[in-house]
This record gives sequence, C-alpha cells and structure tokens, in this order.
Amino acid sequence: MPTFSVITVCFNEAGHIKDTLDSIVSQSCNDYELIVVDGESTDGTKDVIKQYANHITWWCSERDKGIYNAMNKGVRHATGDYVIFMNGGDCFYDSTVLHDMVQTGLHADVIEALAVKKGTQELIRQHDPDLGRTLLTDCLCHQSTFIRRELLERFPYDETYKIASDWKFWLQTLLCHACTYQFVDRVVAAMDVNGITYSQLDLNKKERDAILAQFLPQGFAAPVISLIHEHHKMTHNILIQYVLFLEKHSMRSYHILRKTAKRMVNYVKWKKGSNQ
Repeated sequence: MPTFSVITVCFNEAGHIKDTLDSIVSQSCNDYELIVVDGESTDGTKDVIKQYANHITWWCSERDKGIYNAMNKGVRHATGDYVIFMNGGDCFYDSTVLHDMVQTGLHADVIEALAVKKGTQELIRQHDPDLGRTLLTDCLCHQSTFIRRELLERFPYDETYKIASDWKFWLQTLLCHACTYQFVDRVVAAMDVNGITYSQLDLNKKERDAILAQFLPQGFAAPVISLIHEHHKMTHNILIQYVLFLEKHSMRSYHILRKTAKRMVNYVKWKKGSNQ
C-alpha cells in the first residue's frame, strides 16, 4: 500500500491555512505524513499551525527564496512513496481522497486527477487524453497530482523561476525522460485561484517562453513558441465569442438551439436510412 507525503507551503495565510490543514487531517486514510513549510509568516499563521502540531511530522517557519525553494525544502523532509502539494488556501476535495486513490491502484510515476475552483464545482481544467498537447499548452495542477518522491529528488524544482518551475518539471519528467503517467477520473482538490500563477500571467508567459527555449534546438524555439501563443489566442477568442453568445441569448435559447440542431442531425440520419 503506497504512503503519502502531503506538503503544505504557506506565507501569511492566517485566514485560509486552517481550511487547508483541516482537509488534510480529516482524511480517512492514515497512511500519510504532513509537512508544513511556512515562510516566516507575520499574520498569525504560525499560531494556527501550532494547533495542529500533533498531526504534523515536520514543520518550520523561516524565510525562503520563493515558493519553489520552500517546496524543495518540503521534499527533502518527505519519506512517503508519493508527494502531493496542498499549499495554503488549497484543500482536499473531501475526506476520502487518499483512501480512494489507494483503492484505484497507483502504479505510475505521475498520477493526475481533477481539481475544482474553491467554493464551486467548476473544473480547473478538463482532462485532455493528449498529454503532449496538455503539457505544451497548459499545465498539470500540483494540487491534484501525486508524484513519486524519487522523481522530485531527481528533478528538484528550478528555483530560478517564480511561477513556471512546476511546468518545467512536467516537461522534464513526462516529455524528456518519458516517466510514466496515469489519470484518475476523480476530483482531488479545491484550488484557490487567487495564487501568483493566476495573478501574474505576463510573468508566467515570459518564464514559459524561457523554459521552452531550453528544451528546443536553436532555431526551433521561436516558431514553436509563436505557434503556442497563436493556439492560446485562438482558444481565448473562441471563449470570448461563446460568452458573448450567452450574454446575447438566454441559456433557454441556447438549449433550444442545441435541441433543434440534434433534431436536424437525427432527421438527416433517418432520411438516409429510409432512402437505402
């Protein structure tokens, strides 16, 4: 039976860290250790963490050099078979997440599940069976992904980046070194979407471009990066048009239109069948 290291990285999360820790210690599966890395908070976060001392295997509160420095620090103290990062503000979706993951049968180096936006049932990202496309145009959520500890020890997060180092990790492990991957169709995490990745999109784009240039031969980086940007722009425009359509037409009108289209398709199929 696999064991888990749940690592929580936080800084000045007094208003949210309790929800995060409650979601961890309430897990029905006990085969986990909890590691908390606090960046020397000054807002009372440390006082909240101390209330969970009996549940925590190791924790510290000291200055770090950024989120990836803190995540690497947590990994160095981890002993579980699989690591999952549930940082301040993020929560396990329910109390049976770890139990259900064990029952699924974990066998890959990287096991991805689903995540929703905190306070809603809206998925952060729909699962795409094309892993290569996902990695080049999007990113796996570390809050809903279980990673073999040995993989994180072999490929520690690059601390020179502020936002996109986890993306570099996925490219390194899953594309460049062909580490094994498994998808589990189960919601694992409720994510706080107010984090740095969502608030500094320009920096995220800049760091991704720099990372991609590291992995591509000279002369190939620029056209590939341009192609990815074009894909993002096209997807963004489609979403805008869809939102504008819904604003112009009520959801009732949308459903009527959808039903009408289905009836037309069924009519065409019936017509073809009757003429044979």
